[in-house]
Parts: sequence; C-alpha cells; structure tokens
Amino acid sequence: MSEIAILTPIDALIQVSKEAAKKTGEDVAIRKVSFRNAIAAAKEFEKAGTEVIISRGTLGLKLIESDLGIPVVQIPITGYDLLRTIKEAQKLGQKIGIADTRDVLQGIQTIESVLGLSIEKHCVIVPEEAEAAVEALSKKEIDVLIGKSIFTNKVKNNSIKTVILTSGVESVIQAIHEARSLIEVRRTELKRTKELQAILDFIADGVIAVDEKGVITVCNPSVYSILNLPYDSVIGKQIDDILVNSQMKKVLSTGKEELNRIQDANGVKVVANRIPIRHEQKVFGAVCTFQEVHRLQQQEQEIRKKLLHRGHVTKYSLNNIVGESEVYQKAIEKVKKYSQVDSTILLTGETGVGKEVFAHLIHSFSKRTEGPFVAVNCAAIPENLLESELFGYVEGAFTGAKKGGKTGLFELAHQGTIFLDEIGELAESLQAQLLRVLQEGEVMRLGDERVIPINIRVIAASNRDFEKMVEDGSFRADLYYRLNILDIPIPSLRERILDIPLLCDFFIKELEPGIRKNIKGFTAEAMKIMQSYHWPGNIRQLRNIVERAMILSPEKLIDSETVLAAGGKDFSKLHVLKQHTINEVDEETKLQNYEKEYILNVLKQVNGNKTEAAKILGIGRTTLWRKINSL
Repeated sequence: MSEIAILTPIDALIQVSKEAAKKTGEDVAIRKVSFRNAIAAAKEFEKAGTEVIISRGTLGLKLIESDLGIPVVQIPITGYDLLRTIKEAQKLGQKIGIADTRDVLQGIQTIESVLGLSIEKHCVIVPEEAEAAVEALSKKEIDVLIGKSIFTNKVKNNSIKTVILTSGVESVIQAIHEARSLIEVRRTELKRTKELQAILDFIADGVIAVDEKGVITVCNPSVYSILNLPYDSVIGKQIDDILVNSQMKKVLSTGKEELNRIQDANGVKVVANRIPIRHEQKVFGAVCTFQEVHRLQQQEQEIRKKLLHRGHVTKYSLNNIVGESEVYQKAIEKVKKYSQVDSTILLTGETGVGKEVFAHLIHSFSKRTEGPFVAVNCAAIPENLLESELFGYVEGAFTGAKKGGKTGLFELAHQGTIFLDEIGELAESLQAQLLRVLQEGEVMRLGDERVIPINIRVIAASNRDFEKMVEDGSFRADLYYRLNILDIPIPSLRERILDIPLLCDFFIKELEPGIRKNIKGFTAEAMKIMQSYHWPGNIRQLRNIVERAMILSPEKLIDSETVLAAGGKDFSKLHVLKQHTINEVDEETKLQNYEKEYILNVLKQVNGNKTEAAKILGIGRTTLWRKINSL
C-alpha cells in the first residue's frame, strides 16, 4: 500500500493529482470519494499502512476533525490557483463573488490590488455557513460565483454562473512534498519514542512523570516490581492518589529539584530523585526516579566485590601439572580431596617445587572457585608494612596513611582463598594476629576499634622446618597446629627424576613462542646429564636451564655440550659424568647388538618357530615378539 493517499470528490483534481504524483516520483494512491464515505475510505488506507492522507477544502477539514490516527495534509490554494480561477470567471461575467475562509479571501485582496478588480467577498468560518454565504452573495447581484464545490453546489439562481476553485499541479506537488516531510518527521519521532520506551522498560529505576496538574503521563514497568503498582493502569491518575507522600506537587510549585531523598513509598524504603520539567522558564511537569534501598545496597556490595577482586584470580590449572611419578600423583590426590573442605592447609617443600601452583589448584577445585584468590609473599613485604597490607588501616592510623584508609588483603579475600607464602618468615607479633584471624574469623584494621567478619580459606606454605622452629621458639606452636590441620608435602625434583623428561617437553612447548626456535627435545646423552643433577632449585631451576639451553642450542635437538653450557657453574661437576655417560651408551649399544644377533641365530635354528625360539631363549612369547619388532 502507498505511504501517501489523495482523497477528493472533484474529478478535475484527480487528473491534476496524477500529474503531480508523476512529477514527484512518489507512489501516491489517488481515489475519488464522496463526503459521505471519505472517512471510511481514509480509515481503510490507514489500516493498510498509509501514513499520510492528502485532501483539500471542506473535505480536508472533515478528515482532520475525524478520529483518524494519521495526519491529514491540506492541498493549499495558491495565488496562482486564485488568479487562474478569476481569469476563467471573467469570461462568464463582470461582477464576481467568492465565499471562502479568511486566508483565501486575503489572497483575493492581494490579486484585487494588483489587477485593479473589485470582487464581492463573504467570509465563512464553518462549512455549515456555506448556504447562507451563497445567498448573501446572490443578493448582491453577482454574475459569477467562484469557490469550492461546497459553495458552488449551493447556487439556486440560474442566472449566476459558477467556477469551482481548484488547485493546480504545483499546489498538489507542494502538498505531496509536505506529506513526505511529515512522514520522515513522524518516523524519526516514532523511533525516538520507541528508544525512550525501550530505555524506560529496561532500566531498573522506577520512573513516573506527571504534567503540571500532577496527572501521571509516564510510568515504567520497574514501578510495579518496586512498589507493586500496576504501571499500565495508573496513567491519567493523580500522583498523590497512587503514591503516598510523592512530593511531586511541591516540585511543580517550587520548580526546585530534590535529589537522593530516602523515603517510605507505599511501605518500601526508596531513594528518590525528583526534577521539574521546564520549557521557556515555565514548569509544565516533573519526573520522579527511585530505587529500592535494599537493592542499592546489594549493588554496592557487588561493585565493591568486582573492584576489589580485580586481578585476584587463579592462574594455574591441571594443564600446568606435569608428572607421572607415584610420589607426585599422591600429592595431587591430596589436593583434590582437601580442596573440598574449608580446613586450613599447609604446603611444605623446598624452594621451587611449585607450592603456589598447588595453592591455585586447591582454590580451583574448591567451592570457593568463584571467589577471589589473594596471594601474599610474607617474605617479600617489609615487616613494618606487612601488618597494614594484611589487615588494612583507617584514615589517620599512622603518618602517611592514605585518605579514606585501605582495605586489607584478608578483607579482599572474603568469600575466597588467601595464600600466605613463606609463612615461616612472619614476625612473632603478626603470628599472634594471624592466629586470632584463624580462630575468630574476623579482622581489625589498624587504628580502628570495630571488627570486620570475614569468610576465607587459608592456605599457608613454607620451605622451613616448622617442628624445629617451634622447638627453638621462633614460631608459635598454637599457630603451627592451627595451620597444619591438613598438610601436603610437595616432593622435590630429586624424588621424581622420571618426571624430568616430561617437564622438559612441557617447558619447550611453553617457551617456544617467545624464543621462536623449533626445538624438538634433548639427546639421550643430554637427558642423562639432566637426570643426574641434584636440582637444588627444583622445577623453577629446571625451567631456567631448559630456556637457556633452547637459546644456546645450534640444533633442533639439544645435546650434552649445550646442556653443560646452559648449566654453567652449577653443572661444572657433571663434565666428568659426560664421558662416563658416553661409555655407558657405547656399552649398552654393544649389548643390544649382541642380543639381536643371538635371537636371529636361534630363530634360524628352529626354522622361524617363535614358540620354540622363546623356550630356547627362556623368555615369554610376548617378550620375544616385542624384541623382534625392535630389531
């Protein structure tokens, strides 16, 4: 269906409209209608999707005053239309009369002064005055009546000629352009209205707007969820009848805004903002937005949690765990079991065995995995700063304290896990405070008197001998027993020599993108050396040596010379081992060659009968198969 439709009862205007539509290039529906069926026809077009109706004269007024939901554009009567009609009337008689609205008559007056004419005029305000206007002009003995059909149809005196005042092509083109502009404006306004409605429907704040009399004009769905009000049925009602103590009448009368006012609204505690709506210094309405106090508190907690937990997350998972040795797998099994409870865990082991990786794993497997993971190295923070870092402080607690105070790491770990690495380095004064945190589940900031309850899981780690420290009095026995509820000893690299090849392969893959070298692995001789070293720095040291060897290696396989160079001073004692390793490899090769020759001779003697050969060799048939396949 066309977006624009022209409705008229005049045949001549139909043809003019077709010509105008063709010149504009618009797809315009043109229909001849009577006064009687014009509104029905317009509604039919509206229902089909037409956005603007074009008409003229009395019929146009009738459509404008109807209950159509789309706008009506009137075809204008231009000066050219009046001049053309007057010229035509002069052919029929000398004395000309016209009945029409004031704006048309003003156009006639302009033409009179230009042409030196005198035309009898009668002003009509409403269509019902048409017959009286024609009768009044007839009494003035006019020869010709010009005007719209509503007037010309009322002429009863046969001696009076009539000329219908019609619009030309230019007038219809002007109306079509106006209709197109109106369509674009309405579409823009509709888009804005829908955007505004989407915003109102989506936001969590309740929104109510009123006019200058306090009548509700806008109300969004959140009003219902907050105040239990049926938002779609309050439009048109007085605000004070719907919302007790709304204060909107006060804003309307004073023109002053009221912000962040906590009040009781229909039994619900809300924070309300009320602002006047002004136009040209006049208040013609007001808007009130409000949020439930309880919901605001929840949002504040969530925001604080997200801001405080930023960066406090686990970085390691099972993908970072490499090792198949029995002693290492037993430690991993403990991780999986202990992570399911909230008891404090003590991780022990030499430097570099991966205690922090184990702490990350415990958190990841636990029910606290969505909470923060806060790692603290007690040996890395100076003793005079560690207390304020762990427990936080209030403003003015000491010289240099930040304005507003600071949240402690224990508070940051609320609902999550705190990992206290190198716990054995904790000063005695801090040991007592830590014991209180573990016993009471609460902290007190420096300079503060109030306690802050916390819900955390503590994982401690150290490479120190706690039993000896308790014995010599450098570590509190009660704290040690509090920390050592669950213990996980992490084996050193010396205890898991068989895992070294796996770890080397893992580090090669991990380091390859940064080093940008295609390293395939280690030669057998080089790996023998790697497995013969005592690795005091454990996995951390192993990773460093692998990285150095990858950088130094001229080949895709890292050889023994490169390993010894990468080990430097630490590997100096292993130069003697290198020749011994070479000799071992030579002897092993000789044995393999002798075994191969012996098996082939036995098979030849029994004509390839593998069952007989296995009996002669004193091995199982499966073992024989494996040895044959390796030949």
